[in-house]
Amino acid sequence: MPRYCAVKVCRNRGGTASKQEDKRISFYPFPLQDKPRLQKWVDNMKREEWTPSRHQYLCSEHFTDDCFDIRWGIRYLKSTAIPTIFPSIQDVCALSSFHHTSI
Repeated sequence: MPRYCAVKVCRNRGGTASKQEDKRISFYPFPLQDKPRLQKWVDNMKREEWTPSRHQYLCSEHFTDDCFDIRWGIRYLKSTAIPTIFPSIQDVCALSSFHHTSI
């Protein structure tokens, strides 16, 4: 089963190329065992009344560079990482209207 990002407006799936040239998109499970950190992830996503499962992930596009450690050329998410990069409703609406008018 392919991995996909749990952010509602994010279309990233396993195998998707990153918007940044030198990076690949990777997926990270929710910190289900760390309740305070999990709550920060969900709050930042602005998904009310929603609880992630162990089968849901966030993609690397929602984390800043300082959320990662690079070891032996592999990018690891730090155990303290909190996702903070999410499109605003205005950004999504603008992008949506752009796609509809440019077709």
